[in-house]
Parts: sequence; structure tokens; C-alpha cells
Amino acid sequence: MMLAAAILTALWLVVTHVPVPGAQSNLNPWYFTAKEIQIAYRYQHNFGKGLNQPLKASSCLFGAAYFGAEIYGEKHRLPCRFIKQTLRHLKEILQAGAARYFFPLDLNHAHLAIPRSSWRENYESLPSSQILPAMLNDPKLVALYHSAEHLKTVDSKNSEITPAVRQWRNKRNILGFYDGRPIKILPPHPEGAGVSVPANYWGYCGFEFLATHKSNLPIILEKSSVAVDIKLDLGGDGLSGPTGSTTASP
Repeated sequence: MMLAAAILTALWLVVTHVPVPGAQSNLNPWYFTAKEIQIAYRYQHNFGKGLNQPLKASSCLFGAAYFGAEIYGEKHRLPCRFIKQTLRHLKEILQAGAARYFFPLDLNHAHLAIPRSSWRENYESLPSSQILPAMLNDPKLVALYHSAEHLKTVDSKNSEITPAVRQWRNKRNILGFYDGRPIKILPPHPEGAGVSVPANYWGYCGFEFLATHKSNLPIILEKSSVAVDIKLDLGGDGLSGPTGSTTASP
């Protein structure tokens, strides 16, 4: 019964995207065991609702260099390199064991950032509708990912809290580069929190992604595959340091 109740809570959280109160603890109902997250993901993947108005970028997988998208009411041609590099990030994150599932209880968002010197020189004077398109074309762009968002790693009564689960949590802060460099697993926060973008970067907006059985952007692994949809998030500030819990080093 307790497992069933936890899974129902997890599913409700996935659907409603309710903000999580307080810190992780045995008594916090917003954190779940690895097993509960796995079951919730299976339901979300097979039956859950997908992202609302995701990017239509499937042509990027067939040789296109750009795809169309609307930002603040203006139409733009965005680079397929952004899509391909993001899919590379997600593949490397799975391979590194830094995340297991692309949905809200584990990993479903990233914060975008650009070097502060480049921001001052090239971006801060641009109209709002032009900033993000320009950033997505910039190879100096980085994405900060936070995984294990609702993973419970402190539970004295649950044998699932294994070294692998703790490692999953410890690898939850990941930096992805759009110049082709491999992802970088950042040092864990002492309290398990998400970290901010590096201090020499300026955060601006971000993006969401979600894996469902109807998603259109595949990630091919050695023994399996998963597909995601991606949606730009124009409302966030990218966690510009030092607004997050700590500041990461690049």
C-alpha cells in the first residue's frame, strides 16, 4: 500500500509539475525511491501527456541545417546543431549514469548560459526576441542539467539505497558544451542541491525535454534507445551565479 501511495503521488507530481517544498528527508512526500521513480516513468512514457508545442526539429536528423521556431511572437531559423548537440548531451548523461529517465522526477530541463564577457559584448543590447536565437548559434553556449530531482537517497528502511543510487544523486549536476566537448560531471553539492552555472557565465532561459512513446528525437544507445521532445523555456534566468545554491567551476 505504501508503495502504491508513493507511486500515485509521483504520478500526480509528474502531471501537475507542482513545486517541491523543503529539503529531501525520509518524511518528505515529494521524494521517491529508485523503484518508485522507475514505475512512475514507465507510466509517463507509455500513457502520459507530452510537452505542449515542442520544437519541430525532426528534419535535423535528415540533413537539415536549420529548423523553424517562434520566439516571443517572431519566427526564427534555429540551428540544428543545437538539437544534435543536446541529444549528444543526453546520450552521454545516460552513459555516465548521471540520469536514468527523461521526465520531471529525474531529468527534464536545462539552464542555458553564455560567457559573461561574450554576453556584455554581443547580447545584452539585443532585443529580447533575438537573444536566444543568437545564443543557440554560439558554440560558446553551455547547458547546465540537474538530474535526480526527486530521488530519495536517505531511507534507513529501504534496501534500494545502494551505492549506484547514491552515485546517481552525486552526479546530478552536469555541464553540457555546444562546441563538441564531452559533458562534465560537476562536483556534488554538500547537501545534494543543484548548483548554479559557473561564475564566469551569464544564464539566460533554458529548455525542457520529455521522453514519451510519441517523442520524435531519438537517442540511440548500445543496447536500447529512447526518444525525447524538446521545448524552449523562455521564462527562466538560467540560474546565473550566484542565485543558485552554489557556483560550479567550468
